[in-house]
Amino acid sequence: MKIMLSVLALLLVLTACGGGGGSSQPSHPSDSSTSASSLSSLPSSSSLPGSSSIAASPGSSPSSSSQSTSSAVSVSSAFSSSSAAPVVTVYYQRLDKTYSGWGLHLWGSAIPASTVTTWANARPFDGTEGDWAVARVPLSNGSVAFNFIVHKGDFKSPTADLGFVPATSGNQVWVIQDDNTLYFNQAEAELALANVGNASAALDLSPVEPVANNSGLPPDWHKRANFMQIFVRSYKDSDGDGVGDFQGLISKLDYLQALGITGIWLMPMTESSDNDHGYAVSDYRKVESDYGTADDFAQLLAEAHARGIGVIIDYVINHSSSANPLFIDAASAANNSKRDWYIFSNTNPGWTSWGGNPTWHSAPSGDYYYGVFTAGLPDFNLRNQQVVDYHRDNLRFWLNRGVDGIRFDATGVLFENGPGQWSEQPENHPLLAEIRSLIDDYGNRYAICESPDAPDEYVSEDSCGRVFAFGHQWTIRDSARNRSLHTGLVQQLNSAQRLHMPFILSNHDSFAGSRPATDLTLAEYRVASAIAILASDTPFTYYGEEIGMANGSQSGDPGLRTPMSWTANTSNAGFTTATPYRGLSTNVASRNVAAQEGVAGSLLEHYRSLYQLRNQYPVLAMGELQLQSNTGNSHVVFRRTLADGVAAILINLSNSAQVLTADIGQANLSLSQRLPDSSVTVMTDNAGNVSLSVPAQSVVVISN
Repeated sequence: MKIMLSVLALLLVLTACGGGGGSSQPSHPSDSSTSASSLSSLPSSSSLPGSSSIAASPGSSPSSSSQSTSSAVSVSSAFSSSSAAPVVTVYYQRLDKTYSGWGLHLWGSAIPASTVTTWANARPFDGTEGDWAVARVPLSNGSVAFNFIVHKGDFKSPTADLGFVPATSGNQVWVIQDDNTLYFNQAEAELALANVGNASAALDLSPVEPVANNSGLPPDWHKRANFMQIFVRSYKDSDGDGVGDFQGLISKLDYLQALGITGIWLMPMTESSDNDHGYAVSDYRKVESDYGTADDFAQLLAEAHARGIGVIIDYVINHSSSANPLFIDAASAANNSKRDWYIFSNTNPGWTSWGGNPTWHSAPSGDYYYGVFTAGLPDFNLRNQQVVDYHRDNLRFWLNRGVDGIRFDATGVLFENGPGQWSEQPENHPLLAEIRSLIDDYGNRYAICESPDAPDEYVSEDSCGRVFAFGHQWTIRDSARNRSLHTGLVQQLNSAQRLHMPFILSNHDSFAGSRPATDLTLAEYRVASAIAILASDTPFTYYGEEIGMANGSQSGDPGLRTPMSWTANTSNAGFTTATPYRGLSTNVASRNVAAQEGVAGSLLEHYRSLYQLRNQYPVLAMGELQLQSNTGNSHVVFRRTLADGVAAILINLSNSAQVLTADIGQANLSLSQRLPDSSVTVMTDNAGNVSLSVPAQSVVVISN
């Protein structure tokens, strides 16, 4: 049964995310070419479609006791009679036992042309026998696939296009709602039906109490961490299956430590149904089986902590997978106990989201559910305290196991109040503040939120407290590319919110832009990365950014999530010994770790210098920042101060050398040049200023 439910869940999410149905013609499998013995006809039936009564032939009724213990009809008996036209009998049952409007969409060469239907004109069931709706469909060729869909208007339940070869499987089939399995035995169908609406019994939904634990990380690690965002599936494969995994990441922790990384953000690492990004969560308390086991994940945490690296994980609070047993139950019937965990409507409200995409989707129960992203990602009802408590327990589950923090996904769309009121609603903030306090109670933990549309609103202590500085990947890249300081970047660097809004240059989503290598020269890349890293307290770097990885050849998000380029091997990039699950970066031959590691002047060594400076000199990571450049300047100069420490960062955006001046604020103070590394010592003048010649598109860092 567990295997059956897993198959059901996979088919449900695949269909919800892009299968047949909807208002357009569904996708149809081609007729099977499977052949059977030379068998000519089905047994006679006492009624055919269109007759006034529906009485099954002797021995074939779904209520027959003989059918509860054995296959309904053997292949030989199914085709032994030539006294009547052959038929296929389809039995269908729903939990609510209501069949008005439900029928079959039929196609293919197994049936007479006159029996083929259109999506708009389904063939109604002939009637009911007990709790089963029954349809007897004329058959013209039992040796090819009999294809059908059970639907009511645009609602499909099951969600898949169904088909079987009568000559092989028999002329009777049982189908139940929400289950894409075809049953040729009534007893098995009824057993499966008994489990419809109770799929979540397989999940761990128990309450979780907090358990104190100590990672051994420094008390301020989360205030000055150098974070690397890592997509485990694309980072390093350890077992030769072409997919990255926990053990592969463990094998690269030394690389990250040597680079100067002190924190890693793992994109979703819980069990998912998408076989890709992981945001379609199917079980919040199990690790992604593609990545390894719970023990592997525990080892990853221990090994990272031993190297002084904290680990935060992605948490998807807004939605689950449509293959999550919680949603399968909720969608099964209006009176299911999990119904109010999601958002349903008897009619289609017709809302749309970004780009006019529909947000209400057909549910197996014959109504509609809300999913702001796709049909495969139904939104939780976060007004239901049971749902909030479930998320709180899930967070404790992972924090108890040593996770060092949480990145919350899609926090801008947690609540919805009507058409046009589904993003950035005021209810988002108190919920996030409540959940952040749970994380804070553990001590020495980090929390950050994603809100691309209105990040400034999430910095408050009455909300998430930290949020990515979305939009400033553009102001930084534009400043570097145009050799002129962008006004938006000036405003952000002068804002008190900067402290809690780390910069990024890119991430895993295409709406945040391509990888920097696609639109920046190497020199521009250097100054852009220096701004992002040295002007953030907790900068985030997307994996591969440190070597200048470009997008892959795929469009959209997949092109941003290619396997890490460890070597110049154009077949596998050193990521795997097998064929990678996805195509590689387009510049793998020239931009890879092996080609840059230890090479003076390489982009990788530039990143290493920036990270190690922050680790060595706390003033560069946590010091108060004062911008000393203005909009349109061909430079970015800022000072950072912390207790007795002072540092100046001088970045020349132009393509020629410049003498840049920094106000250190202390007269006659001796300062050492930290970047480029040298033995140069400079002295501030009587006004507390220092002037240095900075090469074209370069960075100089000095501190006491």
